Amino acid sequence: MDALITSVSIRPRLTSPTLMEVAVLEYPGSLRGAAPVLSELAQRCNRTAAAGKCSGARMLVTRWTLGSRGVQRVAGAELFGDASPAIVVVPGNEPSWPLAPPDERVLAWLRDSHDDGSVLAGCDEGGLVMAASGVLAGRTVSLPDLSRCPALASTVPCWSQGERALVDDGDVLSASGPEAWKYLSLRLLTRIYGQQVMTETIQQLQLVIPRAVQDDLERFSPNFAHGDRCILKAQRWLHSIAARGTTLQDICESSGLEPRTLQRRFLKATGLCPIAYCQRLRIAKAQLLLQAGGMVDEVSWTVGYSDQSAFRRLFLRIVGVTPARYRRQILAQRRGERTRKPVPREAGAVMHPPA
Repeated sequence: MDALITSVSIRPRLTSPTLMEVAVLEYPGSLRGAAPVLSELAQRCNRTAAAGKCSGARMLVTRWTLGSRGVQRVAGAELFGDASPAIVVVPGNEPSWPLAPPDERVLAWLRDSHDDGSVLAGCDEGGLVMAASGVLAGRTVSLPDLSRCPALASTVPCWSQGERALVDDGDVLSASGPEAWKYLSLRLLTRIYGQQVMTETIQQLQLVIPRAVQDDLERFSPNFAHGDRCILKAQRWLHSIAARGTTLQDICESSGLEPRTLQRRFLKATGLCPIAYCQRLRIAKAQLLLQAGGMVDEVSWTVGYSDQSAFRRLFLRIVGVTPARYRRQILAQRRGERTRKPVPREAGAVMHPPA
């Protein structure tokens, strides 16, 4: 509670266009240190962004719990009113506390928040709580074993289990495993502050991040917290198909908007025109496939480019290296990581909520 009050009170001059609310959902048994750790990171990043005169949003962490009137903020209502949080984080469970079946009011709140445009981010058992709400249907996710959530024990999964510790599917993020909280927190920092501030935070905390995870942290991160429901609908459709084979007319049909209106509102909401947005999505998918060992020509076809030279030029422009070189770098880095001895880093403790 004290950590939240501090993070709210030290920045009263910020108003809604510059504040991005990251809500930590606290349910029975959830990690108690999740909100304080994320709040500390927010304060660190806010100082880094201010020192570097970075434009854009600033992160403010709030706590949400289930009360007599449903899921509510513990504090901060005077800053955000009835607006849904930009991001809702569902942390993991205390190791000594079995995950109880989620309250239906919590699940309804997650669904409603997602419908209102909130990005949902689940860590370990928190991802299972999100799964119980139904928002992960048809998604690729990173979740722990279903046996850790009794409410899902007999459920036939309607999602795809990814191979990576961190999966960012646009408006739904999930992470599981020993370093899940660290990777999810860093990805949220990238989504809010951009790659530069996230990289500086990694350096300040002297964190060692595997190359494959580093690529996940730096991958294209679109804005979903813009409040335009028609554009949000189009974005979610594009992410569901990785923008493969889409045309402007397809996007218009998914959003219910005319071409000229779509172009204007899409650019205002996301900072990119629809075609550039689709290109970013396809290249982000291509990076994942190349990291998994895919050959360049196969990857080019899979993400929707029959002309390999056009794919190469676009990849070079967005990523900074050619697809072939990117693939070689990934393979070389993995060989190096397998032979490198791990070095303990005490400075990274801030990333881990106390048990």
